[in-house]
Amino acid sequence: MADFPSVRARTPWLRLAALALVLLMTFANAALNLLPSPHATARDRQREEQAAIIAARRIRLARMLADGDGCHPSIAHELARTLVFDGRSARDYADDYERRCGPDPVIRHWAEAPLPR
Repeated sequence: MADFPSVRARTPWLRLAALALVLLMTFANAALNLLPSPHATARDRQREEQAAIIAARRIRLARMLADGDGCHPSIAHELARTLVFDGRSARDYADDYERRCGPDPVIRHWAEAPLPR
């Protein structure tokens, strides 16, 4: 019998190592994406911003109600508008303003605004 040299192909270790590295990085990234993210989403940031705006508006509204309008139309207009934006009815305020200071179409307009559901 004659001795023949081996015809078996050499194993491409470098290519297998590169492929294993890419596969390992892919699975590691997939595992990291499964973990909950500590970052606030855009929706969370928007809710926090709106909550801060609402709190500031309510503080301002309470201050304006405590100080009164003094029959100044600009203050009364802002107060009626802020009442409506806060989800309250401005009808009682408009009736009181009209009784104390006379009719005002802007305040009457805000008094007729529909209430939120």
